[in-house]
Amino acid sequence: MGTWQLLLVGLVMLLGLLGVVTPGVPGPLIVWAGTLWWTMTELSALAWAVLVGGTALLLLDQAVVRLLAPARRTAAPAAEEPWGTTTLLACLVVVAAWVAAVVLGG
Repeated sequence: MGTWQLLLVGLVMLLGLLGVVTPGVPGPLIVWAGTLWWTMTELSALAWAVLVGGTALLLLDQAVVRLLAPARRTAAPAAEEPWGTTTLLACLVVVAAWVAAVVLGG
């Protein structure tokens, strides 16, 4: 995978991270799509491991978000939304795993 394509994948993932904190933008889906793009181009065991791990983590995060959603109805409108924090953390872990895999030469 060339340098320009790696930069584009990184920009897609950055857009996904920004999408997590922007209402209405599917940030985790964008981060996952960037990981999928890199994996389909790289086709190494490490790339597949990052994709599988990232997919599992983002699906687990979505389950946590769904479990915490009923608490939103009872909370005050100004209360902090804890599931936004978990989603951002999950996306950051996936992006960090991608960066580590790229640096290690995956």
